[in-house]
Amino acid sequence: MKIRMKELLGILIIAALLILCGNSIIAVKADPEAGYVATFVKSIPGMLILMAFTVAGVLCKRYIPIKLPAAAYIVTIACILSIPGVPGSSSSLSNSMNTFSGTIMGYVGQINFMSLTTPVLAYAGLSLAKDLGALKATGWKIAVVSIFVFIGTFIGSALIADVVLKLTGQV
Repeated sequence: MKIRMKELLGILIIAALLILCGNSIIAVKADPEAGYVATFVKSIPGMLILMAFTVAGVLCKRYIPIKLPAAAYIVTIACILSIPGVPGSSSSLSNSMNTFSGTIMGYVGQINFMSLTTPVLAYAGLSLAKDLGALKATGWKIAVVSIFVFIGTFIGSALIADVVLKLTGQV
């Protein structure tokens, strides 16, 4: 099912507002002197850039005949546009690419990663809820497996983090 561009833009605007609000809350918790409104306004350009990447990726998925997910196009576009110029090169193209990618990274860097993940996880939960009948059909065993997967992932991540922190001398 293809989503209409009008609907996509509506979803993006709602998600962007949620992300900007979450970003403001996170920033003010980290630095109480940063105001909510100032942080909100300061992160708008970065959010607009991320929205532009998303729209460009969806348009690529629609009009490029290669069957790739929209996320692949979005990531590819974002990576290409944020690559700095060739290091050590003094060409004018390299200098302009460094300026361009630096500008993109500066604006997008104003947005905290955690404020981006919250709406995505909420959307994933909602999409799971629409298949609740299929989830019920799997029975109670899926809950037990999920708990073990979550615990195993947490313990595995903690062990890897501990090893890396000890190897780098941070702990």
